[in-house]
Amino acid sequence: MQKYCKILDDKTGLVQLGAGCSDEYYKSIGMKLRNVEQSEIDELWYLSVKCPHYTDSEKLEIAKADKYAENDFKASEARYGKEFTVTVQNQDCVFDTKQTTQADLLTAFAVCSTGATYDGWVTNNGVELDLTLEDVALISATFKEKSNVYGKWNEYKQAIDNAETIANIEEIVINYD
Repeated sequence: MQKYCKILDDKTGLVQLGAGCSDEYYKSIGMKLRNVEQSEIDELWYLSVKCPHYTDSEKLEIAKADKYAENDFKASEARYGKEFTVTVQNQDCVFDTKQTTQADLLTAFAVCSTGATYDGWVTNNGVELDLTLEDVALISATFKEKSNVYGKWNEYKQAIDNAETIANIEEIVINYD
């Protein structure tokens, strides 16, 4: 595109763009109308013939990195953002798959492994329980089942690994629902 600019570096083609809309003003401060482009590498403006761009392989690696990050984020969201119901001591109890619940289950397991009960656990729906080792095992097994996203995460990772073009990357729709 053509814009009024002043060349800042002849070697790299880096330019300073005019800000405003007065052609006469630009000319009066030594700016000329030239073909320029904004680089996606550093977001700076250059003469079109010298503008740095990513190579196709660099663009593919960037697209893959973005898709890996999307996969990680959505997997984490799916893993730690669920609720589930388990019948414990003849009561329907709601739990979540947050990391704090996982830590609490480990603590309850440690306490119950000694033969004691883990007293005063309050579920997400307000049921207070004194948990036994059997209760903790049941809740933990369901927690593991509901929070396990590794299989899907790995499938998406393999698809990203095997993608040979940016179009292949864009075809990968990550959904953990």
